[in-house]
Amino acid sequence: MAENNPTPNPNETQPTPQGNPAPAFDYDKLASLINGKQSVAEDTVLKSYFKEQGLSADEMKQAIGAFKEQKAKNTPDIAKMQSDLENSNKAKLIAEVNQSATLEAVKQGVDIASIPYVLKMADFSAVSTDGKINTEKLTEAVKKVLDDIPALKAKASENAGGVQKIGGDGNGTSDGTKQNSSVPTKKWNRFNI
Repeated sequence: MAENNPTPNPNETQPTPQGNPAPAFDYDKLASLINGKQSVAEDTVLKSYFKEQGLSADEMKQAIGAFKEQKAKNTPDIAKMQSDLENSNKAKLIAEVNQSATLEAVKQGVDIASIPYVLKMADFSAVSTDGKINTEKLTEAVKKVLDDIPALKAKASENAGGVQKIGGDGNGTSDGTKQNSSVPTKKWNRFNI
């Protein structure tokens, strides 16, 4: 007859339970337990240190309170630092979008004086994704504003390259037209033509 042996043989493999998921942990609770243990250990170390220094119970409480207050002051505010970083990244992205939009507006022939108006009217909400600028969407946003308000584009005469005439033409008229020849001129001598 075979005997039931309650102790397993080390050479035998144990069947593993199938379908039993790993136990779920509440990580927030674990973190609070760890923080609690750390604060208790910190208090114990501080009390023993101040006891060695010969402080009374009230003096120890005051010294521990002052230490914790100083520690809280010196601890950086991670949330504030994170929000400052996000704000600076947003400001940098806005500046890059405005710079790229200004260049695009100049390429499309917008008068320099009208560029700030184009930038304010354009919808740049879909231009950036994950901190990168989509140049196609930027071009579309600027074109949309120019299609809606074509008066923002520079006039063809202003955009025409080349030399622009400044001043008179040397004939005594500033508008470039010749003097009316039907008006008689008085000749003072024979050399004046």
